[in-house]
Amino acid sequence: MKIGFNFTLGETLPLVRSLLASGRIDYVELLIDNFLAIPEEELAAGFDVPVGFHIMFSKFIENDAVALDSLASRLRRLIDRMSPLYVSDHVARFTHDGRQLYHLAEIDYAADYGRVRERVDWWQQRLGRRLFLENYPSILDGGHDAPAFFERLCRDTGCGVLFDASNAVCAHLNCGVPLEAWDGIIDAASHFHTAGYNLSILQPHLVLDTHDRALSDATMAFLESRRERFDTPGATMTYERDDNFDELDIASDLDRLRALFADDAVAPPVERAAP
Repeated sequence: MKIGFNFTLGETLPLVRSLLASGRIDYVELLIDNFLAIPEEELAAGFDVPVGFHIMFSKFIENDAVALDSLASRLRRLIDRMSPLYVSDHVARFTHDGRQLYHLAEIDYAADYGRVRERVDWWQQRLGRRLFLENYPSILDGGHDAPAFFERLCRDTGCGVLFDASNAVCAHLNCGVPLEAWDGIIDAASHFHTAGYNLSILQPHLVLDTHDRALSDATMAFLESRRERFDTPGATMTYERDDNFDELDIASDLDRLRALFADDAVAPPVERAAP
């Protein structure tokens, strides 16, 4: 298992370089939207380790073709130049009735399937790469439809899932989506995310994917229970932190992940469903 760290803002560059120098991470995941203004040659020379591209604001399900074609042309040049480990994006809603949402919203997995399938096909063609799509930290009961939705979408479009383990834990805590419902997705996936989460301010409390604290015991237990499913040849695990950049705290989490996926770690037995 290769362990990585998300690089979202220029101000965290010293932290990222420190984590690389200490050997705690093997690659860097770029929130690529934030770096498109940097000259291509400068960005390509920025790291001497592998990188992943994580797209945040393409809004490919909702955005118009002209805007997406413009973004795709810039991304394709970087993809050709930097050969990222993967290119990932989000299945989510950014607007409602023409209004920009403050937080990303979950799609309706049944009603929106046709539109999402069409746009995934189209967006992959524009990017010229297989796309890995991140699962949502569900709040409402519609999240129960997510695992089957992603399995169907992968079959129909050839895309993959960037499986976020902590998002699955959020969905389990918020609306009871069984963790085992994701086993088929995990078995087929090779790129993963994990991060800390926190409770909402208002009651009744919701579990929010805040990326601002240490990994929870529930997330670590989930990873440990399915270690053999996660830790396959070529697999990557990106640790996300978008706030509260305490290097000692972050290093501790990365050390926990490194120890869990070490070659000599003892994995619990895994029962796989019959084909």
